[in-house]
Amino acid sequence: MDTSFLILSISTLSGFIYLIIGYLLTFKQKADVLNGIDFSKIADLPAFCKYVGNSFLLSGVVQIVVGVLVYLAYLNLMLFIALFVLFSALPIINAVKAVRKFQKSAS
Repeated sequence: MDTSFLILSISTLSGFIYLIIGYLLTFKQKADVLNGIDFSKIADLPAFCKYVGNSFLLSGVVQIVVGVLVYLAYLNLMLFIALFVLFSALPIINAVKAVRKFQKSAS
């Protein structure tokens, strides 16, 4: 099996998973797909879901595009790894930011 095809397969599979999670969060407001977040402390749950969901959608699209670019030999392996890791971690970072941003005030 060609290495670039394997990279395309992994990137496409993970990208579609991110797209599904992003769709469920952004459009269906299914916050229960995220674990470890106390939603009773979130002031505006629809805005929280849209913020985090858009991050998942962006990451999914970028992962698929990067996989296609590697397959077509427009990107080298090191740049692929850097972009893949960055956009895999982006939704986690944005979820933590969103919890702080949409947290209910203590008063």
